[in-house]
Amino acid sequence: MKRLAHFHSREESYMRQSKGKKTKYPGVYSLGEGSFRIVAKAIDPRTKKPKFKERVVENIDVNEAVAFRAELIKEIESGASASGAPMDIPRLATLCGSSWITFLVANVERVRAAKLIGEQVEQQLLPRWGDYFIDRIEIAEIDAWVRELESDYVPTTVRRFVGLLRRILAKARGQYGLPPLDWSLVSLPKVTDEHARKNRLPPEDIAKALQVIEEEFPFYAPFFCTMFSTGLRYCHVAAMRWAKLSSAGIVTLDEAYEYKTQTFVPISARKRAPGEIRLEPYTLELVRQHRKSLMRDAHPGLKSGLLFPAEQREGLPISNQQVNTIWKRAQNKAGLSKLITAHGVRHTFHDVARKRDVDVATVKAMAGHTNDARHFLYSQGVDVDERAEASRRVMTVVLGEGCESRDVSRDASNENSCDDEKSQGTAEL
Repeated sequence: MKRLAHFHSREESYMRQSKGKKTKYPGVYSLGEGSFRIVAKAIDPRTKKPKFKERVVENIDVNEAVAFRAELIKEIESGASASGAPMDIPRLATLCGSSWITFLVANVERVRAAKLIGEQVEQQLLPRWGDYFIDRIEIAEIDAWVRELESDYVPTTVRRFVGLLRRILAKARGQYGLPPLDWSLVSLPKVTDEHARKNRLPPEDIAKALQVIEEEFPFYAPFFCTMFSTGLRYCHVAAMRWAKLSSAGIVTLDEAYEYKTQTFVPISARKRAPGEIRLEPYTLELVRQHRKSLMRDAHPGLKSGLLFPAEQREGLPISNQQVNTIWKRAQNKAGLSKLITAHGVRHTFHDVARKRDVDVATVKAMAGHTNDARHFLYSQGVDVDERAEASRRVMTVVLGEGCESRDVSRDASNENSCDDEKSQGTAEL
């Protein structure tokens, strides 16, 4: 029998309205002009119950229609289609809206992370692939989709979206007996350090922005000075605690703050940090003055023991979103033509340290690396004093050459005015 290349399903409502004329063959109904409605019935081996399959086929004769009905019956009895794949393959939207998606996030222990996955599915995958049947999503179209994403997102984000689609399709195709896709044919964008190169400021601009923060947003000044003078990531600075700050200004670093899940976790191999770091004198004085201010105001964040508690969220540090918001405002108030993210403060630290003749081993030991061998190479032999000297040199950008410190005390009227401005800024968030 020749291959029936023009078979296709029509809407169920059409099938109901156009049942066709009975023929002498069971389950075969003529719709005229070489078209037939075919109804097949057999026992589904999975459910042990009768199951119907209904199709409308065109451009065939009655004998071919009978043969096609026999194929449908075999599909039902075997639990698979003629291609060997299970029947009733769903659309991606149906799949993600069913209980199967629960399996996808079952291993995600943190509720917030599972929520983020759900948002990415709804906002990125379903609008593009929701109407596709699982077995109809092809590599060529995925590759074209990647090109579309590249115009709107950075490489790491594009890779995250594609990775999520890959996980869903891998699970679904395996579940329905479909062969895996060859993802090596998808050209993913390369992750380079281009964004990191752009996400930094000249020394004079970082000095202006930090000065604005001290004057306009004093509550956040200790946090930003700590980030800049140490080159640490937000997650490490946010997790600093008073109990781990010695009288000599040495902070012990053994945990990080995961802002997406709002939890404190041990420092990971992916985002390393030095075990101890000494705050340079000016930053240390800012931190101590901040502590006195919190105690004077009976700030609820004191109970958490954090160096930098949030203004309003008890038990949590200053949020990543708040840090970026304040940093953006400070840059605007400073009149900077180029704006960077708060993480760019860390990149700027590396630039300034190099310009202040800090040796590369010290800078890399303070930065942390994902590569175990490289981290071991640069972290060995770099002690707390060497890191403190690096911080001191970097802070000369803010304090000026030859200056060891600057008066951080404020008279009552100036402090009150700063507090009023801080409150006003917070209300706008």
